[in-house]
Amino acid sequence: MRKAVGGHWMCMARTTDMRRATHADQAPQLRYVRTFGCDADLLWRLITRPEQLSSWLGPTVLSKTQYGGFMVVTRAPAEQTGIVTICDPPHYFRAAFDDPPHPASTVLVDVVPGQDGTYLILTHGGIRDSLLAQYDRLWMRALDRLGRVIAKHRRCA
Repeated sequence: MRKAVGGHWMCMARTTDMRRATHADQAPQLRYVRTFGCDADLLWRLITRPEQLSSWLGPTVLSKTQYGGFMVVTRAPAEQTGIVTICDPPHYFRAAFDDPPHPASTVLVDVVPGQDGTYLILTHGGIRDSLLAQYDRLWMRALDRLGRVIAKHRRCA
């Protein structure tokens, strides 16, 4: 369930998306801000370890956590490949998503500890207009699944 509040869209999982799609550098970008009820270390593990990524994003193969190539099966038969270009654990990483023959799009993920949980800020930029809705669905669904994985971790703790 979504509700407009002060120009932002609020979701039950405390997502703010500021109309999610904006244009920067003449290419659309999507931006998501979520607050998760866990510590930053758990969130970092869930977004950077292949076995954890597979639990919410899709089956993942990662050659190296820092500066390594990756492949994620986002939905059969689609897959995303790319490379981690910047990584500063446990704060942020940037990855380039391949989109041959077009330029790669860029995903930047920030993990910010807060008083009421940990903020995940995900910005996906350089997206072709024709793929904007597809990526929006992908990220909204994936972040919802991440929230459910975190809730399971909290129940088991």
